[in-house]
Amino acid sequence: MTSSVHERFVIGIDDTDSAKGGGTGRLVRALAARIEDEGFGTSLGVTRHRLLDSTKIAKTGRNSALALVVETERGLDEVEDYAVAFVRAEAERQADPGVAVLSRHSDMPHILAFGRRSQQEVMKLLDSERFASEGNVRLRSLGNKQHGTIGALAAAGLRAGGGDGHYIALRGLDDVRGLTTAGKIRVATAIEKVLDEATGEELDRDDAVDAGEGLWPRLDGGEPLLLTARSEDDRKLWLPVDRTPPGGGPDPHRGPYRAKPSSTHRWLHGALSLVRALTHR
Repeated sequence: MTSSVHERFVIGIDDTDSAKGGGTGRLVRALAARIEDEGFGTSLGVTRHRLLDSTKIAKTGRNSALALVVETERGLDEVEDYAVAFVRAEAERQADPGVAVLSRHSDMPHILAFGRRSQQEVMKLLDSERFASEGNVRLRSLGNKQHGTIGALAAAGLRAGGGDGHYIALRGLDDVRGLTTAGKIRVATAIEKVLDEATGEELDRDDAVDAGEGLWPRLDGGEPLLLTARSEDDRKLWLPVDRTPPGGGPDPHRGPYRAKPSSTHRWLHGALSLVRALTHR
C-alpha cells in the first residue's frame, strides 16, 4: 500500500494590480482559497513582504510583494501552471505580473539573499533572472516590462527564509475580532505562539487579548507568531504589538476578492442551475 507524498512549494507573486485598481494581496488570497476549494492542495498562509521603497522603483502603492506556501501532492510543473494560469486570468490588464515558484530542489539561502538585497537596494531584471537560474527557481513573467519577477522572486525567498513579513491570510484569522483570549486564538487559528513581547513568555490560556479589527501575526521561525504587550489602561488586557499593517493606514492587500470562476466552478454552477430548474417545473 502506497501513500501520496506531499511537498511544500513557495509561490511568490507581485505586480498584478494597476493604478486603476486590483490588489495583489486580494488576488493571492483568492488563489489560496481556490487551491483549497478545488482540492489542489492546502494553503499554509499568505504573507506580505516589504521591499525597498524608492522613487526608482515603479509601484502602485507601498512596495511590497506577496508569498503563499502550498502543501500538495502535485508536482512542480502542475503547481507552476496552476499559479500562472490563475494570475494570468485575474491580474489587471495593465499590470506587469511576475510569478516565482520555489521547491525543495531550490537553493533557498541563495534566493533569501536576493530577497534581503531587494529590501536594501534596487535590483534589476537581470538580477532576478540570474538568481532564479542559479537558485533553481521557476520564474515567469506575464507582463511586457517583466518587472514583476523581481518582487515575486524576493517574496518567495523571504517567505522561504521564515523570518520576514506578516500574514494577511491564515486559517481562522478572519474569524478573530474584538475581545478574546490567548487560548481561543490558538484554537481558532493556526497561530500557536502568543507571546509577551517584553518577556518572551507564552500568554496563559485565559489571558484577555483585544484583537481589534484583526490580527497581523508575524512570520517568525517559519511559523506565525503573535506578539502582545500589556495595555497601559488595563494591566489584565493584552494588545497585539502589530495592531495595524507595517507602515500604518489601511492595508491594500487585505480584504475580500472575488475571483473569476474557474471552468470547474462554471460547470458546477450550470449543473446546479439546471437541477433547480427541473425541480421547480
